Amino acid sequence: MASIKGGLRMFLASISVKNYRSIDDSGEVKVERLQAFVGENNAGKSNILRAIACFLSVGAGGVKLEDVRDPKLPIEIEASFAGLTDRERKELRRYLVGDRLTVKKELTLVRDDKADKWKLEVSYRGYMAEPKNWWLSIDKIIEMKGSKPKWEEIAHEVGIFDIAKNSNGKIDKKSYEAAISYIVTHNKDIEFDEPVLSDGKAMGIQQNLLRFLPEFFLLPAITDYADEIDRRSSSTVFRRLMAELSERMLTSDPRYGEIDEAVRKLNDLFNAAEDGGRLAVLQTVETALTENIADLMPSVSSVRLSVEMEQSRELFSRGVSLRVHDGVLTDVLDKGHGLQRSVVFGLLKMLISKSRSGEDGGNSDRPILLGIEEPELYIHPQSQRLIWRVLCGFSKNHQVVYTTHSPAMIDIGCYEGVAIVRKPTASVGTQIHQCDAGVLGSQEEKQGFKLLNSFKLQHNSMFFAREVILVEGEQDEIAIVATGRKLGLFEEFPEEIGWTVVSCDNKEQIPKFQKLLNAYGIPYSVWVELDGLPEDHKKNKTIIDLADGNTLAKMPKRMEDAAGLDAHFSDTFHCRTHFCDPGRITPQLEALVKTLFRTDILLEAAPIEPEGQAI
Repeated sequence: MASIKGGLRMFLASISVKNYRSIDDSGEVKVERLQAFVGENNAGKSNILRAIACFLSVGAGGVKLEDVRDPKLPIEIEASFAGLTDRERKELRRYLVGDRLTVKKELTLVRDDKADKWKLEVSYRGYMAEPKNWWLSIDKIIEMKGSKPKWEEIAHEVGIFDIAKNSNGKIDKKSYEAAISYIVTHNKDIEFDEPVLSDGKAMGIQQNLLRFLPEFFLLPAITDYADEIDRRSSSTVFRRLMAELSERMLTSDPRYGEIDEAVRKLNDLFNAAEDGGRLAVLQTVETALTENIADLMPSVSSVRLSVEMEQSRELFSRGVSLRVHDGVLTDVLDKGHGLQRSVVFGLLKMLISKSRSGEDGGNSDRPILLGIEEPELYIHPQSQRLIWRVLCGFSKNHQVVYTTHSPAMIDIGCYEGVAIVRKPTASVGTQIHQCDAGVLGSQEEKQGFKLLNSFKLQHNSMFFAREVILVEGEQDEIAIVATGRKLGLFEEFPEEIGWTVVSCDNKEQIPKFQKLLNAYGIPYSVWVELDGLPEDHKKNKTIIDLADGNTLAKMPKRMEDAAGLDAHFSDTFHCRTHFCDPGRITPQLEALVKTLFRTDILLEAAPIEPEGQAI
């Protein structure tokens, strides 16, 4: 398949998961090209990535018996893929519903009586459309001609004898099927019946479909990152990315053939037949070894030494070690976790640049779907945004899905690419909350919101909060935090109890944040200055109407009036110095802050859970 320079590739457009670990029924989860999953610890974010890994793997894909949530039901993972290239649409069009490819994978617990144990049985289902012309469908031919069709007669009848005959000049079912497959693939005028849900074996999913799907790389939040770089493993993300570099870049070098030739010569020296140039000393060793073993075991007549040779791709993926000079030149295994993880992101960045410039030599057969648990792990806070930009760049040609606890790793302006994961109770299981791109209305409104948030990351924090307080500006936030401290609601900041104060910059922007919070189902309170205007005034009414049952702490005029002041603070520093003295905080402010935090139910809130993995 030709490489697509700077273009879009097939990507995972949606996934639904049932009965897997903490997930009872996820519903349809839309997946963007850059998709973040955020949520508290143990909510089940990693289980979504592992479900994707299972779907895109052969067999059980690492799923264990204990991962089946209800043993009486199968694990169901249904995935839909979009963005198919012209060639993919051409070859897969009988499997498409509209412009998407949708496949379901099921893993069922069954009893293996012979082995006296339980095992997972894997099956696939998908949609398949039969050609309308009877002679282009094996099922329709059998229905019309009986269970033993005369393939040669049919080929003559419909005029495809020449392309249906095999190497012996005969026509059997296999050669006929190959012929009609070619016709269906290469003739865009073929008409199909409506797609119907079919058994995976009948569809040939393993042979026909899975090879087209994205290749999945999962970078887990592991504690010992040296394992990822270890030369002894070829299955880690680092080693697989090294292999990708070899496949996509090295093969484009004019001298790459010299490597293949050298590997072939080495293989001949060690493993060729006796007349193929094999080293004579190996025959000598084998003869002596045979004689010595035969003395002990007379039934042994010969011994053959076989030297395992790597292919050129494996030479690069497994044989390369990295030495990094950061003041001292040492192996990357001897460096810190942050540098080791940065090496992987460096490989990603290289793949991005080579793919965009076309230097991968047109060898990028499959798109890559990269899954990462907490990309910010081990990374200095000021470098986290750089990592996020690498992921953004990678998603231009491929796809990235990741979990995160860092506001630096998301963009509130692209809110459709952020999913909030919650687990209200163990019995309810993991729930995924998303937001459509059109929630803010017009494209102009969305662009304005994106611009508002383009100069700071603070607004991103609202996605990580249990509850949010919306205020106009920074001085309102100072007043609320100071009053909350005085009331003993928290020691230093509201985040201690799961709340985040979000400064919207001005009153006109508050409704945009409300729309987002409503869409995600995040509870919130609004600090509303009525500015001496009636509640049904347009600016006030919009905020009040959008609250939709959420809390409003309303001030008739301004925050300064509630603080017992006659005028605005001269600046933010003036505001801070005023509220540093708890004695200046008025009973009116205390009442407003109690309303904001709903102190009647605040004590019932669950504490923040420690880190761990949802099961």
